[in-house]
Amino acid sequence: MSNIILFNDVCLFEENKTIIYGQYLNVKPSINTNSPLHFNVVFCKNRNDFYIEINGRVTRIDEITFTYGDNDIVIKDIVIGFPFENCNLELNADSLIISTMCKDYSSRLEEWIEYNLRLGVSGIVLFDNDENKKNKINEPSGHLTNNGTIRDICKKYNGKVWRVKFNYSPFRKNHWNTIQRITLSIGVNAFREKCGKIALIDADEFIHIPTKGNLIEFLSTYKGKTVTIRSNILTNKSNNDTINNNILDLCQYVGENKYTKTILDTRQISEMEFIVSPHEHRKQIILPKDEIIHYHCWVNSRCKYDEKMKKIECLNC
Repeated sequence: MSNIILFNDVCLFEENKTIIYGQYLNVKPSINTNSPLHFNVVFCKNRNDFYIEINGRVTRIDEITFTYGDNDIVIKDIVIGFPFENCNLELNADSLIISTMCKDYSSRLEEWIEYNLRLGVSGIVLFDNDENKKNKINEPSGHLTNNGTIRDICKKYNGKVWRVKFNYSPFRKNHWNTIQRITLSIGVNAFREKCGKIALIDADEFIHIPTKGNLIEFLSTYKGKTVTIRSNILTNKSNNDTINNNILDLCQYVGENKYTKTILDTRQISEMEFIVSPHEHRKQIILPKDEIIHYHCWVNSRCKYDEKMKKIECLNC
């Protein structure tokens, strides 16, 4: 098993530089190429993430050698893909997008997309990890309706939802969220000059404005500011409900205070910044729940129902 993952299918090209993201396992390697490329390697200080910055537009690399002490890992015939150049979302400096990754979510993805478009989100960038068969979804799977693939669903929202094929899997014994994390850096840096704000929420999470209204209008009060939203778990009463784009009808019971999620203001992001967490940012302001809140909807025993839980108004209402 290799100690290196190169995300060469989802590279960036900006300021006449090719950017290839990667992850390493355990030990930070040194990196060399066998070609006359002028390159620089930038390692994340907080995570085992890095990117290789190469002068010019490069579509293929013969080989890259990663050296761990006395051991070499050689990756050959690397084809470079630039999928973001084909994005058909219509964005401007005031646009708000969501950047997220998901897999095996056909039972609930369309409901989530519809909710966010009604909320006023300008577009959704969805890293499609359906082809990764090594990591199971983190909820009971016996009552999930199969509505096709993520690709099938995204086709219904041409111009509003843009799918990025992302069929990578994490290192063995590593959590799925390690490759989910790298999509934060890739997605944010691909779009930081194309929109105003980027929300880092998952497809089981729903932003709610208690006073109702449009999310972009709400955030206009915080122009130039990165905001972090507090959260609660929502769950359903039963352990065996059939899930078919009906999460918001089922999940009406409030669980524990848990997590936060961040909406980045692109003016607060440094060039090629590593986004190490969707839960916080160094320039954030934290908003109170009576202004805005986001809910994690965990169904069918992922969060056990307790009769003491408060029932809330349906978010769809």
